[in-house]
Amino acid sequence: MSVLWGMMVQSVAQAEKAAKAGFDCVQSGAEFLLGLRDDELVRQESLVRDHHVPCEVSAVPLPADVRVTERGFNLYAWLEHLRKALRLLSNLGCRKLVWSDGRARLLPLEGDQSGPKEQALQFLYVLCEAAEEKGMTVLVEPLGPRRTNFLNTLDEIRTFLPRVGKENLGAAVSLREIAAIGLSPEALLSSGSLVQHVHVENPEASERTRLSPRADDGYEYGPFLTALRGAGYSGVLSLPEDADASALAYCKKLWDS
Repeated sequence: MSVLWGMMVQSVAQAEKAAKAGFDCVQSGAEFLLGLRDDELVRQESLVRDHHVPCEVSAVPLPADVRVTERGFNLYAWLEHLRKALRLLSNLGCRKLVWSDGRARLLPLEGDQSGPKEQALQFLYVLCEAAEEKGMTVLVEPLGPRRTNFLNTLDEIRTFLPRVGKENLGAAVSLREIAAIGLSPEALLSSGSLVQHVHVENPEASERTRLSPRADDGYEYGPFLTALRGAGYSGVLSLPEDADASALAYCKKLWDS
């Protein structure tokens, strides 16, 4: 099964490192675009053009303090920001937007939750509309209860997304979240086309640390990757920022074995 190998980056320097290490593409963080200078944009565009390392995947480009579900969130005030960011991402080769910010979709612990859920639905609808214009797909990642209290399992994602009513909408999953969201290899096998992007990380690293798989880290990655292959997965497999040529080679060997 053919896949692309990506590296998560927060700067153009990291993207250049990914190109030298042999990655097919990069995955930019939400802050990547917000602070990009003109000269850095030129360097990033040259990676796409000259080295064929597109910014294939991006986090949803919203600042970290934006809460989609909070009272007073003005969807249309942010729409022009999103459209501008998506135009730039499109020029960098982006085809998928991943919503992995659990804080952005936190629901109130008390009182009515239907309003905030409706705001999240409307946000996804508008984001999908803007993304569709650029040929992009929006992917929601289920997260464990320590990171959010909304959309915590793949089943919840599967139930919620059809309410948005857009075709360019799916799910992403992270290996480090599989225990927290109760994701089994069997569930992956039955996920079909729902899962369209995957973060491959050491799930036993600390909660605040993303680490690439390594041959000596003691974790057995085989069942997860075997389930992905069994589900017919053919998207991007992204490694964390600490990845290098050695980590990439190890992961490729695991995938092909």
